[in-house]
Order: sequence, then structure tokens, then C-alpha cells
Amino acid sequence: MVEIIATTAPTVAKLFNEETTVEREIIEHLQTSTLGWAYRNREQVTALRPDEREVLLLPLLREKLKQLNPTILTDEARVDAIITKLRACRNNQQWLAWLQNGVNYQFDPSEKARDVRLIDFDNLGANDWWVTNQFPVEGNSPRRPDIVLLVNGIPVVVIEAKTASRSKPDWREGAKQLGMYSEEIDQLFYTNAYGVGVNETRMMYGVPGRRLQFWLQWRDPWPHDIDEFDEMKVSLYGLFDRNNMLDFIRHFIVFITKDGKTEKVVVRYQQYLAVKDILNRATDMTLVPEKRRGLIWHTQGSGKTLTMIYAARSLWEDPKLNQPTVILLVDREQLGDQMDRELMATGTENVHVAANKRDLEARLGGDYRGVILTTVHLFEGMPKNITKQRPNVIVMADEAHRTQERELGTYMRAAVDGASLFGFTGTPIEKDDHNTPVAWGQIKDNGTIERYMGRPYTVTDALRDGVVKPIHWQPRKTDWQLYGTKLDAAFKREFGHLPEAEQNKLVSSSSTLDVLLKLPQRITQIADDVAEHFIEHIRPNGFKAMLVSKDKETVKLYTAAMRERLGDEAVIAVISEALQTDPNEIQALYLGEAKRKKLLNEFLIPAQSEVPEHQDKPYRKVELLVVCDMLLTGFDAPILQALYLDKNLRDHTLLQTIARVNRPYNELKGHGLIIDYYGIFDNLNEALNYRPDELGDIAFPFERIREHFRQQFETLWSLFPEDIVPRDGSHGAFIAAMKILRDEEGAEKQFDTGYRNLRVLYEALQPDEQLRDYVRPYAWLTKLYMLYRKKFYPDAALEATAEDAAHTQELIREHIDVEEMEKEFPTYKLDEHFLTKLKDKNPDAKALDIEAILTAELRVHLDQDEIFRPLSEKLQRIIDEKRAGTLAGIALIEELETLTEAVRAAVEESKRPISQQLALKIKARNAALNEAQPVEIAAAILGEADKHCFPGWWNSSAVDPELSKALLLLIAERFSACGLLVDDAMGFIGTLVQVLKRKHYNPELEK
Repeated sequence: MVEIIATTAPTVAKLFNEETTVEREIIEHLQTSTLGWAYRNREQVTALRPDEREVLLLPLLREKLKQLNPTILTDEARVDAIITKLRACRNNQQWLAWLQNGVNYQFDPSEKARDVRLIDFDNLGANDWWVTNQFPVEGNSPRRPDIVLLVNGIPVVVIEAKTASRSKPDWREGAKQLGMYSEEIDQLFYTNAYGVGVNETRMMYGVPGRRLQFWLQWRDPWPHDIDEFDEMKVSLYGLFDRNNMLDFIRHFIVFITKDGKTEKVVVRYQQYLAVKDILNRATDMTLVPEKRRGLIWHTQGSGKTLTMIYAARSLWEDPKLNQPTVILLVDREQLGDQMDRELMATGTENVHVAANKRDLEARLGGDYRGVILTTVHLFEGMPKNITKQRPNVIVMADEAHRTQERELGTYMRAAVDGASLFGFTGTPIEKDDHNTPVAWGQIKDNGTIERYMGRPYTVTDALRDGVVKPIHWQPRKTDWQLYGTKLDAAFKREFGHLPEAEQNKLVSSSSTLDVLLKLPQRITQIADDVAEHFIEHIRPNGFKAMLVSKDKETVKLYTAAMRERLGDEAVIAVISEALQTDPNEIQALYLGEAKRKKLLNEFLIPAQSEVPEHQDKPYRKVELLVVCDMLLTGFDAPILQALYLDKNLRDHTLLQTIARVNRPYNELKGHGLIIDYYGIFDNLNEALNYRPDELGDIAFPFERIREHFRQQFETLWSLFPEDIVPRDGSHGAFIAAMKILRDEEGAEKQFDTGYRNLRVLYEALQPDEQLRDYVRPYAWLTKLYMLYRKKFYPDAALEATAEDAAHTQELIREHIDVEEMEKEFPTYKLDEHFLTKLKDKNPDAKALDIEAILTAELRVHLDQDEIFRPLSEKLQRIIDEKRAGTLAGIALIEELETLTEAVRAAVEESKRPISQQLALKIKARNAALNEAQPVEIAAAILGEADKHCFPGWWNSSAVDPELSKALLLLIAERFSACGLLVDDAMGFIGTLVQVLKRKHYNPELEK
């Protein structure tokens, strides 16, 4: 039995580093009785690991396996078999499947395979919940993640903490570090549920290695009562409540496979709470059917489809429902296609897609158990009570405001009488829509109808959380706008010169609107404008667009016009197909179902992608989709940035259509853009029949981007007062600017974040005549940002990169002499000549260069070797004293120079030949040894290591125990008089083994 004495969190010995601020606070909260985690210090955890490469706490895991599976793991050999299988697995998806369902294993040919549980999901207390910190892991490089959470000895969460008291680090630095760890110590992430980046004020969670825009904040502490303004604490209690975590692992982490690529997705807080609300009602069989219902409003782009899938999986696995029938209801074939793709992509089991009415009726009447995906149209004519009023039938309808239209909703409700009914909508209920609440809302005890179940997730919420991007609209070619009274004015302008009889003749066979929409000169002018805008603003940064027109005829006209301007490969039409009614010229645009699906998958790939596996996907080159009705709802393409709108849309159709461009994609997609040719947005309130308090701001005028650019520019510009930092481009001016960034609290972080935001805005606007006066000042800020990155992050390229985006790259080439910058601000190396090279510099420049190189060196080495930690803390102390004004001038230079020598010595030591490093460790163990003895012992150690080590041995933990035993015997037998094995002998032996591993000791190369 593993016996560990509980310990408390580490006491505060030093201030202003991650371990003694953010780490400590998190660990203290986790240990409260409310959360119930037990702290174990590094020594206690290390005792349960054979070496630092192994991340599973094997003795504890063995005990828990036996406790959780007493009738299966009846002897140690069976436990060994499971442990061996677990240690061999390097796949996160497989590991999480085992955590959820157990390890299916056949121990003997005469037995059936059985599931061996790793976690008890029914009894919280049957699991061991441990938290530890500074968890050393040996991988391609040695690393020490800040906090690791383990369940039954299995690491499931890694937290990287960054203190906000430092100039730049925030949660993003922690998240980036976790991405680096996932490659360098990948074994720690085989079992990982999610990662967390945190500082004192904000905690963000996500999948290590994924783009930061997909990391999210958990904004609900359920089931705890925490002040919503304490954002970090809200996230902490919501994410690390033990019941919540078991739920996350079991039901709310999915792997989505699309186009051969698998991505891990972790639930968002609004999705989780909505599913819990559904489960609470659907599983309470004491409620009458009228109370087992609800309408969920989650705005477009917030993951509504995935919420329905999470709910379906949770309902299916809930024992209170006894294998239910879950009906996912959609009202359009194209939405069905999307839901079908998502269900298949997540690997959801027990799913049947209803082929036709007869198939659906047979499944429902035949007591089918599982998930049925169908459309509301297949219920037409369905017999009543076909599900025999079973209460474990649950209907979830996508876009519920449409699924109850006409008689179809009536047929559906009669067929599944007694079922639980839950509707989802991506838009709020319209002001005069009384049918949707009646159809889906819960009837309260007082007879009134609930409007929404739970708290709606609005556009405002989604924008705050970064789940969607803001949408901006811009009117173009206003002479051709046709909304409202503009229609008659445009007709009068174009045809007013004709006699009245001829004007009447023009509209006798079609409406005034049709005449104007298809007018050749209107099509030509708008096509010219679309092409110009797309080429200047959308294409340069790799985004794509959609053009929405009135009908198939205008799709045909725009497709031909845009192909002339952008090329045949770049433009394609997507329309519904009706062979009986469409003329031949429309049928020529048909793609067929197979080609359309292929197009929509490949459209998500950048047109200029050079990735080898993309080269055989021709539809990736499509950059503009021309549509009229298809793809306005349900089409999720983050690469879409612009929607060119030439169609009269209203209410939910308008909201759903413009939401096509609000999905996050990369750092450069700061917004989605609607180019309005029809004139809807000039009269937006008329086109939207919603309560203003529910709708919020769905789109902003494009001028807001210019205003935001000017405000962001002024904020950054004012960081550098011109009396201190002249804008003359001189060396001294840039030194003065960088001194401000390093000396003033918060300036560096403000500049780093602010410049990246400004760059996104610049890319959105340029080319723009109104930016003309800002181009050279923006170039000055860009040069400063390049120098700052090069100085303090030496690996950053001093040139235009993909991160700078197309228009900024062009500006760098035109306005910044990179070669001259390299001469004026050279890159230094920390060697014996470094300080000599700086001797003639002025004190400010000299201090800045020393601080920069020390910051960069310590950042690289800090996670690799403990000897650099006190040096890093000393640098931070010097910086703090400098900012406080208590250290300056010659005294500052002397402190920095002294620290430079110490850091250089530490770096040199890390570069020493392995024999010298071993000798130094031996000498440090016993200072009384003469100079020859450590050298002799080191040589003997290497000789012994030659017998056990082979190329790549450092990537395996199997060699460590054998090597440790051999070195222990060697020293005990040959060098017992040297006093090396007193006081924690195995700790000293472990230090020697780590030197060998860190240096990747290879006997073949040493010969």
C-alpha cells in the first residue's frame, strides 16, 4: 500500500516569482475542503517515479487499479499486463478513451475481454486527487512544469503559471510554454485532458499546441458560489471541481477528424451548463412532459452543433434514461449534412441517419435505442404516439424557430408524445414570434411559458470570450443600393428618361427589383468593386470570401463576371439543384453532392498552401463562393473573412448569413467584414425584428476599425514622449524607447500586445487613403517592435515574416533597411568578449544590452537546469530595484556585469565535457577531495556507463534503474573512502545519471 503523509503548500521564502505567487494561490485553493485536492511535494512524488522520464506514479497507480478492479486484477501478473499496456501508449485520444471507458483487455484465451477501470466515475472518493508543483520531466530537454494535477497517479492537467508582476509574461506565455512542453516532454501529455495558462488575474484553458485564439476562459464557477468579478477564482473553481473534471473527461472532450486531420476539442462553459440543464430535466421522470422541455439560445458561431452532440452523448450514457432514443432534428438537408459530418467527425456511436419517412417510422415504431438524425419533413404524415409515450425519448431541434413551422411540427409532436423536447436557436426569438416559446418552452407552475432555458449565450458574451470575431459592415457603390425607398430612386435614375409606357413594359414581366438587380452595368460595377476589394484587402493575407445574391440567375451573372476578374479556378457557384425547373444555363453550374462536399472541405485550406498533402486538392484554390440560398446557414468556414451582400435579408436569415464570417481563424483575422451593396445595414433596425436588449450589437460600422486604429496608435505613440524619444530614427532614440519599455512597469507588455493589435487593424484597413499620414509613424513603431523582439528574443527574425502579414511586410521592405539595422544594433553572444564589446557604449545602451542578453539566456536555460533559478531571481531583483529608482548608474552597471559573469560561468559549465561536469558534481559532494580524485572517479563512472548506455537510451526510462544500481555499486566498492554515499546516497547517484542523460551520453561517439 502506498503511504504518503499529506503536506501543505510550500511556504513563502521569496517574492515575485511564479512558484511563490500564482502557484501558491492555486495550490492553496485546490487544497480547500470545497475542491478537495491533496498536495504532494516534489520529493514525495519523485519517490513514486523510477526516473524523471516516467510521468505515471506507478506504485499509486498499481494500488488504485487493484482497488477499482478487485474481481478482474486478481494477481500481480494481471496488474503488470495493464501497466505495461498503459506505459506503451503514446496516443492522447487512446488514453482519454481508456480513462473514459477503461482498458479492454483479454488476460487469457479462455476468458472474455473485460474493461479495467482507471477512474471510478460513480464514487468521487474512490479516486486519489493529487496536486504537485515543479514536476521535473526528462525528455528531449529537461523541463519542470509548474503545477500538475493527477488522478490515481495519472497526470491529467498541466498548469503553467506566470506572475503579472513581471514586465511581459501573462497567461499567453504560459500557454505557449505548454505548447513547447507538449513537444519536448511529450510523455506528460499522452494522458492530458487540457492545459492551463494563468496569471494572478486570469486563467485560460485549452489544448497545448493549439493556436492561442482557441484558448478560452471558464466563466462560471458552478456548482460553487464565487463573485463573478474574481475571474481567476471563478475559472479555478469551475475547472477543478472534481465532479466537473470527471464529467469533462467522460463526456466533454472530443476528437474531431476532418480531411484526415484530427483535432482535440474541450467543452466551453456555456456548452457544459446547457447540457447539464438538459440532463436535469430530461432525466427527471417525476416531471410531466410539459416541464421536460426548454429553448436554448446560443449565438451563431458559439459551438451550438457541438453542444447538441455533447448532450446526445451524455443522454445516451445516463443510466437513469435506460438507453434512450435521442432524436436530433434539423429542418434542411444541408444542415443535416453538417450535423451528420460533425457526428461522424467526433466518433459518436449509435447514430442512425434516417434515410426516408418509412425508415424513420420503422426506427421509432421498432423501439430503436440510440441517436437518430432526421429532418422535420420526414415526420409528415407520421402516426400518433409511435414511440408509445416513452419518457426516455428526447428530441433536440436545431434552429427550433423553423422546425415548428406549419404542420410539420404538429406531426412531430404527436408522433413522440410524452418525449422531452429541447430546441436550440442561434438567434433570439423575434418580437412577434409567439409560436416558438409555446412549442419548446417549459410551462411554469404559474402557467406562464419560460422564454429561454438557462442563461442565453449572446453575441456580447461570445465577443467578450473571443469565441467569435466582431463583424463590421461597409456600404459600397451606394448609387446601386436597392433597400426600401432606394429601389424606386435607382429605377428612376436609370430609366426615368424613357416614356412611361416603356418603363411599365420593363416591369411587366418581372419586378422593378429584378430589373435592377440584373442590370448589366450594375453587375459590372459591383463585380469590379468586389474584385478590387478582394485583391487589395482579402487575398493578401490568405482569407477567402462569399458573394450572396438574390437568386440562381444573379448567381450565374456574378459567377461569370467574377471569373473574368479573378480567374476560373478562384470562383465557383454553389446552388441547390432542381432539374425539373432550372434552365440549362443554371444546370451548367451544378456540382452534384459528391463534388459539393469535396469543395466545402477543400475550401477550408488556404489557396496558396504549400503543404504536400494539400497539393492534390484542387478546390483549395477556390477563393470566392457565389451563392443565393445554400451555405447561408450551417456552413462553418473560419477562413472566410468577407461576405459581399447583394440580397435583401431579414431577421434570423440575416443574422445567420452574416455570422458566416465571425469564426476565429488566426491572429490576423481581427474581424469579419460585410460589404453591403444592397443597403440593408443603413436601415438595420428595420431588418431585425428583435428586442434590442436581447439582440445587442451584431455588427459595427467599418469606420469603427479606423477609430480603433487611431486610438490604438495614439496609445502606443504616447508611450514614448517625444522630448525623451525623438522621432529622428537615431540609434539613441530607439535605445531611449527600449529603455522605457524595460524600466516602466507594464510598458513592455502594453507595447507587445498593443503593437500586435495595431498590426491586425493596419492589415484590415490598408490600402486606405485615410491612413496615409499614419504610414511612416506606423513604420517607426514597426521598426521599434522588430528591434525589441530581436534584442530580447534573439531567435526572432530581423526581417519581414509571415507573422507581419502582407501589408506590413510590404511596408518593411519599403521603409526599413534591415541590413543597416543589423549593423547598428548587432546581435551579441554571451562569451568572454561580450562585456569588452560594450565598454565604449553609453551607460543606458550598455545596461540595456546586458539586460537583454541575460533575459534571453536565462529564458532558455531556466527550465533545463536548477542552477539558473537563483540567477534568474537575481536578475529580476535588479530590474525591480532599477524600476524603483534604488539602483542606477555605475552601481547598476556593476551589478549587471557581476551577474553576467555568473551567468556566463553557469552556461560554460553546462557546455563542459561530460567528464568535467561529473568531476565538478563529485567535488561539490565532498570538497575535501584532492584535484585528482574527482577526475579519477568521473572516468570510472563513464567506464561503467559504457556498459549500459547506447544511442537514444536517454529517451527511455528502462536503463535508469540498472545504471543507478551499477554506479552505486561502483562507488561503494572502489571509492567508499571518498565519502560520497552519506546523506541521501540515491539522490547523489540520481544527479550523476541526470548529467549523463542531459548530455545525451553516447559511448559510440565518445570513442
